[in-house]
Amino acid sequence: MSRMLFVLSVSLGSVLFGYLLRRWRTGATAMEAAVPPRLARSETTRNRLESVSAKLKIAAIFVLNPVPIINSFWALPLEERGLLVMPILGIISLSVAGGSAIVMNRLLRIPPKRAASVFTSGMFTNILAFGGLIAFVLFGHIGYAIVQLYNMFIDFGYYVVGFPVSRRLSLGAGKRAEISFSLIREQPFLFIPVAAIVAGLFLNVFGIDRPRLLHEASSVLIPTISAMLGTAIGLTLYVGRIARYTKEIALVSAIKFVIVPSIMIPLAAAIGLTGVMGGLPFNVVVIVSFMPVAFTALVPPAIYGFDLDLANSAWIVTTLALAAIVPALFAVLG
Repeated sequence: MSRMLFVLSVSLGSVLFGYLLRRWRTGATAMEAAVPPRLARSETTRNRLESVSAKLKIAAIFVLNPVPIINSFWALPLEERGLLVMPILGIISLSVAGGSAIVMNRLLRIPPKRAASVFTSGMFTNILAFGGLIAFVLFGHIGYAIVQLYNMFIDFGYYVVGFPVSRRLSLGAGKRAEISFSLIREQPFLFIPVAAIVAGLFLNVFGIDRPRLLHEASSVLIPTISAMLGTAIGLTLYVGRIARYTKEIALVSAIKFVIVPSIMIPLAAAIGLTGVMGGLPFNVVVIVSFMPVAFTALVPPAIYGFDLDLANSAWIVTTLALAAIVPALFAVLG
């Protein structure tokens, strides 16, 4: 029970903290908002909070996260060949989620700008901030390493496929999706987590002793990283008009909590992951198959001008679902 409450307080609690902090810093009455100087100050504060949010994400993922990644892969039992399939499963889950969103959009004739948000919300999944934390609390550093292995190529899939496809969907029929590496070229720091994985594996292969201090530091950094990401999300979170998007949110929820698990969990069992490391990789697949919409899903709507309010609402609803999902995962896997 204490471990489950710890996960909920770090994940949902940090998002709530960031959200309340944003409300406090940008809060103004309707009368105040009508006064131009007040409005200008509110907008300035909002921009500052967005800047702080971006810096928190960069610090968490690209400065702090490499430390526990190196530690986890340094200790990973490399003799378990079954682990090699985890990055492939990550890409398959990405394809299942994105493909399901495209099919649903076409079957239900969702308007282009909403369809694009359904696509990003369905495809982009919060694997590291929440899934990584749950796996760490339940299974320790090895569980965290397996989540990183599963997620190895997923972020690249977001930028190379997810962003351009969402833009084409927002423009309507007759537009072909273009694969693009431009965002990765412009943001080479995306390779840092992969470099950390390679470094950890290198140290593991050559049998170099792992410092205990690194292990202890990683135990503190993993929940810290999740709390930083949750706070960063809360700082830029705006409650959308959820009631306007009940159909679309239902579609996204079906992708996240029905379609992806119903395909990925039997697939993981079929390829024999239940017999690898006592079923640990299989349990990790179960965890990451039930994760909510990633905050990254809100970036393409903001860049390309399609329905940001829908993506924001889908993020809120699926993230709040963690209040039921986390206890269920602990009951089944704990």
